[in-house]
Parts: sequence; structure tokens; C-alpha cells
Amino acid sequence: MKKCRGGIVLLALGIMAISLSACATYKTTYRSELTQNPKCEEANISYKKALHWIHEGDAVPEPERAAQNYDLAESCLTDTIFKLQQIGNKNDIDVSGDVYYCEQMQRETHAKKGTARRATGPQ
Repeated sequence: MKKCRGGIVLLALGIMAISLSACATYKTTYRSELTQNPKCEEANISYKKALHWIHEGDAVPEPERAAQNYDLAESCLTDTIFKLQQIGNKNDIDVSGDVYYCEQMQRETHAKKGTARRATGPQ
């Protein structure tokens, strides 16, 4: 009985931890697009996918699903950064501000994913 109670308490603390960490950035106002430059359309599409997965991760109460969504968001942000750098090099466009912005989002998302994984307990 004591083990069961301890497990329930641990689960409740995990859910509370992910909820509190998500509250800190939930509904964070991110830019709807990185740039208006038509040459960056592919990067904007990847960026919008990342936003979708971040918001999905913030909205789900289960830490495991939240971590999966944040993982997908990180992957989309990596893709966005890669595409921005390619476009910048190919067209001699300064994309450093957008790359920096995406790297910041990636760090925030990585922190959220870590919090969600810790809330799920040892695997």
C-alpha cells in the first residue's frame, strides 16, 4: 500500500512539474513567420511545423506525449535552421537573426522536453 501511495505521489509530482514548466512558456508569443522573404518559404513551413508541435506539447497533460511532441518540434527547428543557412549561403542573404531566434526556441524546447522526460520517471 505504501509503495502504491508513493507511486501515485510521484506521478502527481511529475504531472505538476510538467504543468508548471509548460505554464512558463505556454502561449508564448512566437513570431508567426520567420521572414517575409519568398526565398525562405521552405524554412517558414518547417518553422510553422515546429510551432505546431510546441503548442501540442504544451497542451497535453501526459509528460510522455509532451516529450514526444517537443522532440518533433526540435527536429523541425533543426530543419528550419539548416534551410535558413542554405538559403542564406545560396542567395547571399543575412539570416543570422532568424537562425539565432530558432536556436533560442530550440534550447527552450529542449528544456521543456527534459522536464517532461524527468516527469515520466526512470525508464
